[in-house]
Amino acid sequence: MLAVALLGASWMFLSSLLSVFTGAWMLAAVPFTVTVKSAGYSARSDGETVTVTQVVKKGSADKAGLKTGMTLLRISMPVRSFTSHTPLPLLNEADLLDALTPQPGEYLELRVASKGPKKKGPGSVLIQSREPVPDNPFPVMPLSKEQLERLSAQQMGLYFARLAQSTNEAMSGPVFRVSQKTTAYVAKERLEGVEGGGYTPLQVHPRLILELDCGGPLEKVELRGDAGFQARTLRPDAANSTAARFVVDPPLWTSEDVVQGCASARTTHMRTLHGSLSCQGRPVMERDIPVTLTVSCDESIPQRVASARDLLSLEEPWDILVGDTAPLNVAVYLDRLIPRPTEVALVELDEGGKAVQRHATLELPQELQAQKLQVSLDTTRARTARLAVKVRFADGGIWMSEPQKRLIRSKEQVEANAKLEPLAERLGEKFKDPCADLAATNAWLNEQPDLIFASDDATQPYFFYSVAGTHGTVKVACPR
Repeated sequence: MLAVALLGASWMFLSSLLSVFTGAWMLAAVPFTVTVKSAGYSARSDGETVTVTQVVKKGSADKAGLKTGMTLLRISMPVRSFTSHTPLPLLNEADLLDALTPQPGEYLELRVASKGPKKKGPGSVLIQSREPVPDNPFPVMPLSKEQLERLSAQQMGLYFARLAQSTNEAMSGPVFRVSQKTTAYVAKERLEGVEGGGYTPLQVHPRLILELDCGGPLEKVELRGDAGFQARTLRPDAANSTAARFVVDPPLWTSEDVVQGCASARTTHMRTLHGSLSCQGRPVMERDIPVTLTVSCDESIPQRVASARDLLSLEEPWDILVGDTAPLNVAVYLDRLIPRPTEVALVELDEGGKAVQRHATLELPQELQAQKLQVSLDTTRARTARLAVKVRFADGGIWMSEPQKRLIRSKEQVEANAKLEPLAERLGEKFKDPCADLAATNAWLNEQPDLIFASDDATQPYFFYSVAGTHGTVKVACPR
């Protein structure tokens, strides 16, 4: 059965079918050249002959053996009505380009004559299309007579299969499909992420994808639920649309209930919504929409989930010194937020995680996407700048992203850090894993002449040392 998708159809395939060409029998008034980019060659028609003028090296035509100077006599396959009864030199420019273009998923066989009467060559070349047949080659149904004349035998078979399917769909009534799969991840009595939806500090939002097809004008779809659910009415953007795809993220469970469910081994939550599809001239189509939330109470959170809300990226400059005036480049990935926020701000935090300065309030366009901005930091002293994204949602919940840090260092700190590098390099050369044998690591550290002191207790899960001329101690924790 021909698989098709009425939404997101490929308009590139058979694009020539969507326009009406001038008469194929019209003799070209002046010479012209057509370029078949997909196959890598060009041909010139002067009304009497069609001659190859260029062949791109390693292109499909070149691999098939087509050469510059060859005369194109006729097309052996695929058989298409508009080329079967008209010699190639008599085709107009648009028709000749269409005729010499290999159709997706097919071969184009050209009968050719080599340049010069004494020069022998192949009598034909077989050019393979590099394009696959798209899922829905016929987004507009039915085709006109002029469009049908341009179909190959293979395309004609696909067309009639699609026509039969379209007829069956029309007879069976509107299409109302809903897809949804949502998993919440709870660890250490905290909601850490949601896959297939999103969350706020107060509520969990599963993502529902509604695919609708009326076969005629689509008016609206309505979603309703039990007490506490805010009904929604969705309409297509364009007038007279016959099909539409909607993505909705309704709040269906409280975050508190989801977290507490792990304590009582309740790892599945269910709600039932009701949908009504209104198609012009048809009875309203009603259906129940079961929505399921699966909860993972494993302490281990998948990396893809843990990083799903990594909204903030600090970019250049990577090294900031006291007194620098260049702004810090920042990227905020708003498209990773589900549900849609009502306010997003870039803030700076103190050591305790409290917001002490708002650097920017971000715009929230209809389609959320990454935004780039520049931030001026206080560089009057050496310190650690901690930036985060503060998000406010429609339910009043406020969520803060993990802070990203950027050091602002003094000249003395830079010089001190430079003194740490030789010891770190020697340590890496001496031990593949310094934590593997802490007794040996400590013994080696205490032999180094540039250290003021070093650890000597191998029973502790760490080692430390202090390099002369630096401030502070380097401490390395080892996994138990």
